[in-house]
Amino acid sequence: MIINKKNLFSLIEFIYLLIPISLVFSIAIADFFLSLIVIFFIIHTLRDKIFFYYKNKIFIFFIIFCIYLVFVSFIKYQEVPLSVIFFFRFGIFSIATCYLLDRNKILLKYILISIFTTCTFVALDAIIQFIFGINILGYEYNLNSQPRLSGLFGDELILGSYLSRFAPLVFLQLGIIYSQLKNSKLSLIVLMMFLFLYTFVILASGERLSLVYFMISITIFLYLLNSKKIFFLTIILIVSSFLIISSDRESRLFKTTYLQIQGTFNKTQDGSYKLKDFEKIPVAHIHHWKSATLMLKNNFIFGVGPTKFREKCKEPNYSVPNGCANHPHNIYFQLLSEAGILGFLFVIVLFVLLTLKLASKINKNKSFDLKNNYVVYNLSLLCVFLHFFPFLPNGNFFNNWLNIITFIPIGIYFHTSYNIR
Repeated sequence: MIINKKNLFSLIEFIYLLIPISLVFSIAIADFFLSLIVIFFIIHTLRDKIFFYYKNKIFIFFIIFCIYLVFVSFIKYQEVPLSVIFFFRFGIFSIATCYLLDRNKILLKYILISIFTTCTFVALDAIIQFIFGINILGYEYNLNSQPRLSGLFGDELILGSYLSRFAPLVFLQLGIIYSQLKNSKLSLIVLMMFLFLYTFVILASGERLSLVYFMISITIFLYLLNSKKIFFLTIILIVSSFLIISSDRESRLFKTTYLQIQGTFNKTQDGSYKLKDFEKIPVAHIHHWKSATLMLKNNFIFGVGPTKFREKCKEPNYSVPNGCANHPHNIYFQLLSEAGILGFLFVIVLFVLLTLKLASKINKNKSFDLKNNYVVYNLSLLCVFLHFFPFLPNGNFFNNWLNIITFIPIGIYFHTSYNIR
């Protein structure tokens, strides 16, 4: 019986390690793996009366939020979307991660290796596609028709998003490798090689949001390394990557952004600048946010209902030119429009709390070692900070792919937070 239980745990841990690579090839498989882990955790903890993990304050807060979403959906439409009903599974997945890490002390090492290896594989494949115009799966890359590199993701332009959202954990593993090589010349070469690889691929992906996420992550990473030599070498690598990337991709990252900012203002006769009429501003997401604001205005407390933005934005009361989409491309505007001010407060309070926790620990022990819970704590929390950062466009709040990526580091954060109290 003991052997069977041990083998079962080994199987669950192996399934967990497959999640990073499954996110590349099939969200359905990744979600299936997550569901297996959640079901196993619930059955095992209830059977063995392990209730400690359910008492996590952030988890309880999250479950209350999930109940609120179900309540809003029901009172609005007398039905609840499946994505809302089962949203709680991500919270359980995070405490299941914490439990597995507490039970097996070396599992964190293998999770980081799994993420690092997968991200490196994805980045190398993207380099092959960039150089040869085709990747290992036969996905073609045409600079003229689509200047944004997609690699293994094919038609989905989420290469940069995948790498940038996992970047803090990739940097954690890279810092560990650098430290294990004892600061030798080889360690510096390896570090610079990987930094160049990730920087170049994210620039080539043409995803502006991913570039911002990545630059925040690399800044924190360099701060923790605390090496002037590495800092200046990294600046050189970043500049070199900018120069190598073609002007078409550069236009996506810089020229297009510049033109959008320029197109937002009119130059007056006295030389000053005046904001254009809202309808003439050439930034699509602003129009989505305007539609979301109209929904909030008429549904201040509870919003129009979770996942209903895509339907309500077509109605005359909320219709804005170019303002309709599946979601408003900002999780806070999405929550304001779909879950009202109460739903918004749930998440913004959580973001502020986690930001304060990150700020309070960032100057603690900076050594890159899995025995140093502070650096693991800070970089896992950084992943969460990037996901919930309010001042940038981002994806659908209920998107399974994004939430799986986000709740892995939340589980790691739970694990380390217990060990640094």
